[in-house]
Amino acid sequence: MNIRSISIAAFILGILFKFLHWPYANIVVVTGAVLTIVTLTILLARKPGPWTLTVQRPAVLFGSITVSLVGVLIKMMHWPGANLLMLLGMMTCAAWFLLTPPRRIA
Repeated sequence: MNIRSISIAAFILGILFKFLHWPYANIVVVTGAVLTIVTLTILLARKPGPWTLTVQRPAVLFGSITVSLVGVLIKMMHWPGANLLMLLGMMTCAAWFLLTPPRRIA
């Protein structure tokens, strides 16, 4: 087994623990989510060959998606500030989709 499988399984089990209101669910969810993000980022960075996906203003798009996902994670933990993070992330993502001109496919 690799760390990616373990981290995704920990994230899923943490969500299950959270729904069942078991102790230490917050720790398992956060640990699984962080490990999943780190391992997938490392896998994408080490991908051989050229990247075929071209995105205009990628920092804005990926930043807004990250803020939205962190807001969802914080919302699941019932921590304060989750609504604000989700609102900012979703509004920025929507603005990116509205302001980025569509690309022509030749």
